[in-house]
Amino acid sequence: MIDMRKFTYLFLSVFLILTACEAGKQNHPELSSNTYAGGFGITVEDGITVLTIKNPWEKARDVEVRYYLVDRNGEVPASLAGKNVIRTPVKSIICLSTTHLGFLDKIGEIASVSGISGGVYVTNPEILRRMKNGEIPDVGYGQNLNYEEIIRLKPDVVMVYGVDSDVTGILGKFRDLGIATVLNAEYLETSPLGKAEWIKFVGALYNKQEWADSVFISVEKEYIRLKGLVPDDTHRPGVMMGLPYRDAWWVPGGKSYMANLIGDAGGNYLGSDNSSRESYVISFEQALVWASEAEVWLNVGMVNSRQEIIAADSRFSRFGVYNQGRIYNNNKQTTISGGADFWESGAAAPEKILADLISIFHPGLLPGHTFFYYQEIR
Repeated sequence: MIDMRKFTYLFLSVFLILTACEAGKQNHPELSSNTYAGGFGITVEDGITVLTIKNPWEKARDVEVRYYLVDRNGEVPASLAGKNVIRTPVKSIICLSTTHLGFLDKIGEIASVSGISGGVYVTNPEILRRMKNGEIPDVGYGQNLNYEEIIRLKPDVVMVYGVDSDVTGILGKFRDLGIATVLNAEYLETSPLGKAEWIKFVGALYNKQEWADSVFISVEKEYIRLKGLVPDDTHRPGVMMGLPYRDAWWVPGGKSYMANLIGDAGGNYLGSDNSSRESYVISFEQALVWASEAEVWLNVGMVNSRQEIIAADSRFSRFGVYNQGRIYNNNKQTTISGGADFWESGAAAPEKILADLISIFHPGLLPGHTFFYYQEIR
């Protein structure tokens, strides 16, 4: 996640902006109702499509940001003065997270990307090619965003995300520069299909609502089909997650996206009794207990062999799951620089992740399955 520092003055200015955007709020019908996603809504007001983002960062409460989509060849109504207006269809976009690329690829708009943050982690072949040719610059990261470069690129919109309220400082800076922004909070969704449903949000920016809806319906049908293959009375293998990073062992919360994926695939996530949707730190002693109960160990950093696990910490040789269990990592699709496609395209393709996990937990349910994101660590 981007580590964003506070811009006190800009925070106050954007707070006033967001408050002002709520003035004159009217009742409006749903244009595309969401089945799973809780973080956004698409509505129509006086013929204008409105995107509403709800609580777009961790621990946000009662925060609502609205974006008004106006045809790029039309006039902006006087009623929208001072509000967040985005000209559509978008022709040029800067993405401040690689996860945005997966949604753009799904609706055939990867060519609209003119800048990227965290380019070292990109896995999309077309974006990598254009970066290599100098067509797509890396615009920096967090506090070190290159605003001069962003101004030069003249994007129609910058897609932003934030881990806390500090992101309002970034939004205020862009507003002062006259650059349109849009918050994308898909990462906060705990339902795998909820994350994927944000394709409707991205599709609206390109006037591709029908295309986006059809893509999501296809993903939803396949996800539900796969989930239904797992019998309710089947054995659910114990699953532990992760490796320590800088002496802190972070694991997904019991109500998180990964916890729900594991449950839907017929696994028993050993951290499921935790009530958080956010990651938290466990002690080595707790990990040792789980390692004695687990049959499967997932998402073990960037390692590609069991020898690398022991090289990281010799104590892992005492883990029961290391000696008797199976270990799988979500790094089958990676780049030399460390980019992992699981984190880039996986949010828009939960059915592919689910198929991999089902094949790990219940190998006989999907005969002939070829792993897409995961590989076994031997």
